[in-house]
Amino acid sequence: MKKVLTLAALLALSLNVMAEDKGGFKAGETPPPPHKQDAGYKGSEDTNESLVKSVRTLKEGSWVTMEGNIIKKVSGNIYTFQDKSGNINLVIPESAWGGEKYDAKDLVRVSGFVKHKDKQTEIAVKQIGDP
Repeated sequence: MKKVLTLAALLALSLNVMAEDKGGFKAGETPPPPHKQDAGYKGSEDTNESLVKSVRTLKEGSWVTMEGNIIKKVSGNIYTFQDKSGNINLVIPESAWGGEKYDAKDLVRVSGFVKHKDKQTEIAVKQIGDP
């Protein structure tokens, strides 16, 4: 019985180590032009999606959901996001990636809180995924 438990523990640890591939942004891809950034047909359930140009006018702490492309890594956990209306910086913690990797060509949906900092607006991302 001890051998079975030991084998099961070793198997669980080895799977955990193999699954440790963290998500994030893959640099090097060219983003699509803004007019090509569309996930297709949208139904009425998507009416509360925001565009970058409208996010800048929202008050601090507002929850937003946007679709577009992460086009580059600025530094640390700060990335530039682009949609049809413009660019904005995203602050994306490691936990928000969910183990997925995206490049500049991938259309993503990000959700988070609006932050105004030194006359700049950025989004503190809590969720990121496919549209």
